[in-house]
Amino acid sequence: GAEGIPPSSSTHIFLCVEIIIYCLKGGSGQRKLTPLPQGSKGYTGKILKTSSNNGKNIIYIVPLQEKIDTTPLAYDAPEFHNMPTNQCMACGILVPLQLLPSHLESCQRDDSQTVAREEEEDEVVCLETCPICDRPIAAEFMLAHASSCGESFPQMTSEEVERPQTSKASTSSVAESSMSSSSVFPTREPALAISDAWKTDKDPERAAMLYRRYLLDQKEDAPTLRVRIDIREDVDDQEGRLISFYKAKGVDWARPLYCKLEGDAATGDGVKRHFFSLAMQKLQKGFLLDFGNRMATVLFEGQEDHLIPSTSQVLVQSELFTMAGRMIGHSFLHDGPPLTGISPAVLHMLTGGSTDTAPIVLEDVADMDIRETIHLLTSADTLTDEEIDLVNQLAMSWDLPVLTANNHAWLLQSLLQHAVLARTSKQVTQLRRGLQEAIVLPLIEARPDVLPYIFPRQAMAKITAEMVLQKIVWPGEREEEGCPVAVQCTVAGYLRHFVETVAEDDLKELVKFWVGWELPTDRMQVEVVVAEHPSSQTCFSLLRLPSHYSSYEHFHNHLLGCIKTSEFGFGLI
Repeated sequence: GAEGIPPSSSTHIFLCVEIIIYCLKGGSGQRKLTPLPQGSKGYTGKILKTSSNNGKNIIYIVPLQEKIDTTPLAYDAPEFHNMPTNQCMACGILVPLQLLPSHLESCQRDDSQTVAREEEEDEVVCLETCPICDRPIAAEFMLAHASSCGESFPQMTSEEVERPQTSKASTSSVAESSMSSSSVFPTREPALAISDAWKTDKDPERAAMLYRRYLLDQKEDAPTLRVRIDIREDVDDQEGRLISFYKAKGVDWARPLYCKLEGDAATGDGVKRHFFSLAMQKLQKGFLLDFGNRMATVLFEGQEDHLIPSTSQVLVQSELFTMAGRMIGHSFLHDGPPLTGISPAVLHMLTGGSTDTAPIVLEDVADMDIRETIHLLTSADTLTDEEIDLVNQLAMSWDLPVLTANNHAWLLQSLLQHAVLARTSKQVTQLRRGLQEAIVLPLIEARPDVLPYIFPRQAMAKITAEMVLQKIVWPGEREEEGCPVAVQCTVAGYLRHFVETVAEDDLKELVKFWVGWELPTDRMQVEVVVAEHPSSQTCFSLLRLPSHYSSYEHFHNHLLGCIKTSEFGFGLI
């Protein structure tokens, strides 16, 4: 119905407004359209709004000479410069907020299509031998296999799952049998075989492993969850990225995870270990970001093995404990380092226990002033008037009755419950919500006996020299290029002495530099090479030491300085 529209050589597109919206009888159902006049700058929003009577009249776009370009603008186009943007968690690019929903759909669809294309590729299989387990593996899968070889859970048949494993010896036999089988591609048993096995297994550690494996197997074909940390940024900016990642809602944390360190060439599982180590370190020691406390933000406070959530209302209102629950659950799902030293009373509440049965002790009170005041009630001696005033002031501030001759024991227990549990009830609720979103709370509620493996005591997280030495694979007797056997033995002796004599914190730094986090892994290999500085391949748990050391003091100072750089990336001095 463009009848009556005169052609024009000055423009490619005419905008026309319909004068009569409803077609009346007569005229054979045809009405003429009137061309819309242009302004000095062409068609503007004001002209279109006025001519369409605020959208009541229909405006038709009539291309006369060429097709209209409908290609979407790039996200960094000048037209979007004044629009607020946000970073896509899947691909990491900045997207205008108005376009973010449609971008997320296409981004996830692209990930699924990429996975599908990779599965559909049918190429000639070239076999290589894994340097760790000596199994023949397809060359295209070698990097993925070797990055987790020796660390992944053993693949078990349904008979092995149904048979309880109660000793470490039996567990190791399963691992040896699985390593002895040879196949071109890694095989997996159906996830249904272990869907309920974790509920009945007598070994809680094994039950936790079965539960974790079941969830990961269920989601192994889901779109990959991606996170990027730029090690060139300030610590505050890195913490901001970490917080933004874990404050996202509606994320399936059991999805495969891809971690990228911007500014560093490292890839593979070593980067993933570094990421989880960073996350747990922030929970354990606090964030440098200021959330209104004018100091570092500590989410858990108190003494060793009696940590309780911080009572800061700013942290509660910011829902940082929900974020903490997601971080703890996410690290558990990927077999990462745990959060250690949480009070048994808080863990009791996490499992849905009652405050009346919570095992509260005086050491659970994080505030030292409050602890000293409550401690007065544990004394069998008669309290002075000044001490009674201190107790009464604390009781009245929490709407509790004052001390009398008959309520001494009751008031002591009530003050402990209020100091440890009542003031942290919202924090514990948020922690449960975060663990629920990470799909770990069902395991905790069904199997409370797995709590020591999800929230271990501080002593269980300690690293000893014997633990590390048992995992090390020392250099062989083969002479490397430029490194005689005698030199390799000397440097290996320096490393052994270093492991046996350094403090625990330095030993954790060495393990983190070596494998990516503070947990020793199996087959931590050592090579002596011609190089300037120590380096590591965390995916392969391989530590390369230079051969130029002439004394242990030189070796000690040089290695100690290098392992302190693991916080800032890999191989950076």
